[in-house]
Amino acid sequence: MAKKGSFTKVLISIVFIALGIGHVAQALEHLLNLDLNGVLACSLGVLMFVLGVLGLFRASIKACRVIAVIVCVLSAASFVVTLIGGSLAGITTTLVWAILAWLYFDIS
Repeated sequence: MAKKGSFTKVLISIVFIALGIGHVAQALEHLLNLDLNGVLACSLGVLMFVLGVLGLFRASIKACRVIAVIVCVLSAASFVVTLIGGSLAGITTTLVWAILAWLYFDIS
C-alpha cells in the first residue's frame, strides 16, 4: 500500500516542474544576457523545478525538505515585497507557490 500523501507529493512535484520549466528557460536567457537581476528573480522558479524533479525521483527526504523550506520562504518574501510595492500582478502566484511548498514540506 502506498504511503499516505505520496500521491499528493507526486502531484505537487508535477506542478513544480510545470511552473519551473518556464523559469529555467528564462534564467538561461538572463544568464546569457548577463542580467544578474533577472537570474536572481528566476532562482525561485529554478528551485521549484529542482524540487519537482527530486520529488519525482524520490530523492532524500532531508534534501527535499530543505529545498521546500527555501522555496516557501522565498515565495513568502516575494509575496510580501510585491504586496508592499503595490503591484497586484504576482501576488496570487507567489502565495500559491508558498502554500504548495509548505504542503510539500508537510507531507514529505
